[in-house]
Amino acid sequence: MGSKPTTTTTSPLTALIIGANGYLGSAISRAFLRASNLPTPNFFRVYGLIRRPSSARALALQEIIPIVASLSSSDSPAAVAQAILAHSRTWDVIVVCTEPSQSDPAAQARHWHDILALVRGLAEASTSIHPSGRGGGGKAAAVTPLVLWSSGSKDYGTTKLHGGLELKAHTESAPLDPPDVVRCRTEGALRALEVAGGSEEDGSSAGFDVVIVRASPVCGYSGSYYGAALEYAAAFATATTTSEKDRGNEAKVLKFTADADTIMHGVHVDDCADAYVALARTALFDIGTDSLDGESGNAGTPKSGRAAIAGQVFNVSGRRYETLAEVGAALAAEYDFTGTQFSVSADEMPENVDYQSSKFVFGYSQWVSSEKIRALTGWSDKRPLFSENIHAYRIAYKAAKDGGSENVETVRKRMMGDWRE
Repeated sequence: MGSKPTTTTTSPLTALIIGANGYLGSAISRAFLRASNLPTPNFFRVYGLIRRPSSARALALQEIIPIVASLSSSDSPAAVAQAILAHSRTWDVIVVCTEPSQSDPAAQARHWHDILALVRGLAEASTSIHPSGRGGGGKAAAVTPLVLWSSGSKDYGTTKLHGGLELKAHTESAPLDPPDVVRCRTEGALRALEVAGGSEEDGSSAGFDVVIVRASPVCGYSGSYYGAALEYAAAFATATTTSEKDRGNEAKVLKFTADADTIMHGVHVDDCADAYVALARTALFDIGTDSLDGESGNAGTPKSGRAAIAGQVFNVSGRRYETLAEVGAALAAEYDFTGTQFSVSADEMPENVDYQSSKFVFGYSQWVSSEKIRALTGWSDKRPLFSENIHAYRIAYKAAKDGGSENVETVRKRMMGDWRE
């Protein structure tokens, strides 16, 4: 039997996900919809900015309100902002998780410039007092948006291998050393942090708070780059079956050119998305464990809530890292190999296996610390690691691939060196 109705008025919080139909964006949208532990009677009303009308139905089916507008077309940031503001004048949370074409550095720079201009336009409207807004009727209170700006752990470059004497985890204070393919994304996020943290030339405030989120590679569902790991094992199995099976057990060995101690530190995409919600919840409701201003252990003023979140960088990664030895053994068992071999020379690899592009998946060693977000917000990852649940991940990936997943096709093209949209 349900509770009796009360006169308490619900208070929807507005969350805009820029890039809501992408692999990470869709997961973040779902995470805000199911957000729990919010002070009653709050909930998130989630809007998703997408480029193509064909993607609107999928969002609507998940109770995400689609907004169709595109910075990559002839629409200006101001025009896109107006399309968004037609739905709400105030925004509590804005999440940036776009992935522009990376074949043209000038186009990339323009994309991040336009995204920042869009955020500033939305913030200007949200921080203004105006007659129509939250709650309906009367004057709407100004709302300073919290902008969660997605970058990635590759901003730091690589770490040493597992077991290495000089191995250290990348914390948020680690120096930046991004590969060229993500450099514009790194710089775009830093520019947003710079703008939000300072004053404009005319003395006005930027009107929003920004947080940079640097997540490690994500797995689950359509797989992202972990899908490429499954494709690699499948291709190797096919090559073995068609050309080498008559050589006996030796032909059933799954081989890698990378070192067995290569660190593969990932996190399930649902856990990653929950981290965004944890940051928003901590900031909007002024909750969370007190933290010191700066890295843990440094002297500083204790902060909590929004003061501890705004202007900060947070890494998001799994509770521990896996090694290529672990992942390779799981892949070998899943695809019926009898064993694994690492640090294999190129001339030992089957002709039909693309070991070169797989280096981006298997050869990028990185250990990423996420202690900062765990300590401040209480977030923790709960889903199984990739090697722990590989059969389920394989089934999910195959279903996504068979269903024509856009993410699967995008990753396939990028593994072949095609980074165009």
